[in-house]
Amino acid sequence: MLSPTFVDKMKYMWWRFLSVMRPYRVFSIADVKKSFPGMNLMNLVRWQKKGYILKIRNGWYCFNDTESSENIDWLAANLVYAPSYISLHAALSYYGVIPEAIFETTSISTRRTNHFKTLLGNYSYHHVKQNIFGFGQILIPVDGGSSLTGKGRKIAMAAPEKALLDFLYIHNQYNTEKEMEHLRLDETLLEEILNEKFYSFLVRYTNRALEDRVGKMRKAYAL
Repeated sequence: MLSPTFVDKMKYMWWRFLSVMRPYRVFSIADVKKSFPGMNLMNLVRWQKKGYILKIRNGWYCFNDTESSENIDWLAANLVYAPSYISLHAALSYYGVIPEAIFETTSISTRRTNHFKTLLGNYSYHHVKQNIFGFGQILIPVDGGSSLTGKGRKIAMAAPEKALLDFLYIHNQYNTEKEMEHLRLDETLLEEILNEKFYSFLVRYTNRALEDRVGKMRKAYAL
């Protein structure tokens, strides 16, 4: 039987851990060691069993009581397979460019193409070279707001222009006007996206086939 002193000590340790690590939203064993040097890491196992925290993947964890408005799964996507940023279907759905609800977090990374399941959902990553990866990203708050003033960590995400170009670059099977129509892109938003920034990004891909697909997309939507 555990002594009251031990139980009180464990409760105190948990509440201290919670107060320090909560701003991280998603945290690694390295984060824990930095904030609590010398802490017995078996505490993480105990807190998992109690349902206080979730193990995501490869030494990454999150709390099990996050608000529904917080995009913890997207923050985790950035962190557990870094460097990466949210793009493709997930970003286009977020911006309202495509009508479908997306049940997988899609990202771009300089690491190899990968796909895995976690307790937070399914994650997929598509590889690109650094020259394509290194531009067109924005930061959004974890709480899902539109400003950059939210507390805590931010989520790296493709700007609308970059998300669309990433999509056409990766999914090169959309190669005819008819196939472009099947995407059911929101025409009003698409017209807004096809701006000066979009074409400055397009040039940086240095990909003639991508330029041709953009042309077919414009014809399909009469833009």
